Amino acid sequence: MSRHLSAWSIKLIKCNRLELKMNRTKQFILTTSLLLAFSGTAAAEFTGNVSVGTDYIYRGISQTDETATIQGGFDWAGESGLYAGVWASNLAFDGYIEMDVYAGYAGSIGEAVEYDVGLLHYDYPNQASGHGDYNFDEIYGSVSYKGITLGFAYSNDFFGESGSAEYLYAEYALDLPQEFGLGFHYGMQNIDDNDAFGAPDYDEYSVSLTKELQGFGFGLTWHDTNLSSDECFGSDLCESRVVFAVSKSL
Repeated sequence: MSRHLSAWSIKLIKCNRLELKMNRTKQFILTTSLLLAFSGTAAAEFTGNVSVGTDYIYRGISQTDETATIQGGFDWAGESGLYAGVWASNLAFDGYIEMDVYAGYAGSIGEAVEYDVGLLHYDYPNQASGHGDYNFDEIYGSVSYKGITLGFAYSNDFFGESGSAEYLYAEYALDLPQEFGLGFHYGMQNIDDNDAFGAPDYDEYSVSLTKELQGFGFGLTWHDTNLSSDECFGSDLCESRVVFAVSKSL
């Protein structure tokens, strides 16, 4: 990720805390496996995805130092609404790879209201020693109605051991002629220990134009934040930019 950056100011690593994080990751993966086993694989659907883009933006901040990214993952979904998956991306900062593991439950109320709740673990398996622990967990949830989505995410120990963090966002998506899609996004990221994180609380926003063509997804997205270069880890990673991406479901 993050949510995740080369210039992030972080504390010295604490070995016992890192070990605890690893144990939590193993417990999470085991729990996910049990969910898959008990929910019945006969009615399950397995899918994959891969994408390439000109940048990897996480909550308004470039994770690949404004260079190209390749990403992909696998998802499992049961008829009950339970789902689980794994996703990975290259990075430009210490560790060079992010791996996310998640599980949750999605459903609907009537035909108009949809909801989604779950747990997401961010893992940086190649993290070098001498830094605060990058790995962290988030619980998340969202409610959607007629193209409008309101959502949140909460971590009790955010990236770089920066304490508790809350993320709130709102989105609006609408269909355009010729199978184009237009999306608007606004998010607010709050972090308990801004010094450890390396930046103050901030807002981020984006506008995207998408198109499905010949089984591929094409997206053009403008991203920006309200952080200056001095506030953004002394870099331009939070500045306005346009990202182009191509994706394919497998």
